[in-house]
Amino acid sequence: MNEQTHDVNISGGRPWRLGSVANRVRIAAKDFADARDRRKAATPSIAERQAELVTFYDRFEKFVETLCDAAQYGPNPRLEQNYLDERNWIAEHFEPLRPFVGAFLTGQPDAFDRLTGAEDLGTFLSEDDGAVIFRITSARDSLSLYAEHLRQLAARKAA
Repeated sequence: MNEQTHDVNISGGRPWRLGSVANRVRIAAKDFADARDRRKAATPSIAERQAELVTFYDRFEKFVETLCDAAQYGPNPRLEQNYLDERNWIAEHFEPLRPFVGAFLTGQPDAFDRLTGAEDLGTFLSEDDGAVIFRITSARDSLSLYAEHLRQLAARKAA
């Protein structure tokens, strides 16, 4: 295709060729489409998000079990190690889930941060303000609500 180009002088500056403006618009549109495709490719699928949530939920329940055992029996070296392992794993793996799960946190918007905030089990137990069970329940509820949301998305996509 042969484009006619005309020089246009905009506000006394350097003359622009109309053909180059059309090319710039095409390049910008292509860049926008490429960025959209990269974002879409980087977004995990519903099945991937469900698998990630199942793994996270299992580890979270192990963490809660450690907290409950420590509250009942007191801290010991085995529970301390379990606490550190699970706490570190949850803190690391919650970040990708935070935008999704955070939307379903009610009552205790900082439940996960408060549950994993203490550096060790002894500190966690000494800082217990009586709301730990409420935080655990709030965190579980948010995970369950997010799981239900994903199930509905998957069903809608399948239909």
